[in-house]
Amino acid sequence: MNVQEVKRISEVSKLERWPYPRTFQALIDAGVTSYRTEVADNFTVYMGEGDRYEDMNSAMAEKSEIADEFHGDEVKSGLVHHQQHRTPYADFLKDMAKAGVHYYIVDMPGRMITYTSGRPGESYAEAIPAFE
Repeated sequence: MNVQEVKRISEVSKLERWPYPRTFQALIDAGVTSYRTEVADNFTVYMGEGDRYEDMNSAMAEKSEIADEFHGDEVKSGLVHHQQHRTPYADFLKDMAKAGVHYYIVDMPGRMITYTSGRPGESYAEAIPAFE
């Protein structure tokens, strides 16, 4: 995994509001195999072949409070809104927090993102479309 490239992608994709499939493809090209993001503070751990990068620089200054209850329908509507309007990443995280998402996990080979409260039965998974 090319850690310097992962850092660059993390910064530029948020600043330029890349569509997620573009960010996803760039991270694959940089050697990322999976990652996990904590919604409350945007702390992200990227995993690659035999490598790990903890992105502490992306942690938000303002923490989001996570709702007590998980609402899968709100997760889905928040995702659709972000995808259609390309809202800032910080707004996306706030929407996920309001929906009760504690973290999300991205499975690069499986092309899936799972948004979850961390409790059994409380998750929403979405396939990642190809970047064209």
